[in-house]
Amino acid sequence: MSSHFLSIVIFGISSNIDCMAVGLSYGMKRKHIGAAASLIIGVISFMGTALSMLFGKSIALLLPPKLPNLLGGCIIFMIGAAGMLRSALGRDKEHAEQAVMLTQREAVVLGLALAVNNIGLGVGASITGMSVFPTALLALFLCLLFLYIGSKLGRLKGTQVLGRYVEPFANLLMIGLGIYEMLV
Repeated sequence: MSSHFLSIVIFGISSNIDCMAVGLSYGMKRKHIGAAASLIIGVISFMGTALSMLFGKSIALLLPPKLPNLLGGCIIFMIGAAGMLRSALGRDKEHAEQAVMLTQREAVVLGLALAVNNIGLGVGASITGMSVFPTALLALFLCLLFLYIGSKLGRLKGTQVLGRYVEPFANLLMIGLGIYEMLV
């Protein structure tokens, strides 16, 4: 269980750190992400994570005992590696170019865009045996926390440099988590 606890924490951070990039982006623009908009984004993240993990659990039931960790770890690893490649090629800037004002409708769209990342990760994480509810709940909490922290940091001078490293860091965490899950 303790190995899954560490995996859940790493999953939560890596799958939601893009919320920090969004918060940084809005903070640098001096735009406020309201509590309602943050909650909309967080709930969508929670639902995307939970639903994808439930789907992954059903897949895991069909697999031989050792295969789920290997398969789930491979999925997580590949998502992280693809993210690193996108970052290296400069194609990971969509979050930094979101709308200037964040309305509730835009929060739904942004929440869906951020939840897409959690779908593949959620399937992979649940296949490895991570618990659905604690993982999805932590994803909700970290989404809200990272939006808030990113927004506050974005208002500080010099944060443009920090913003460039958020996505590669998340991708490295995913790669590390994938390797860890393949080995346990």
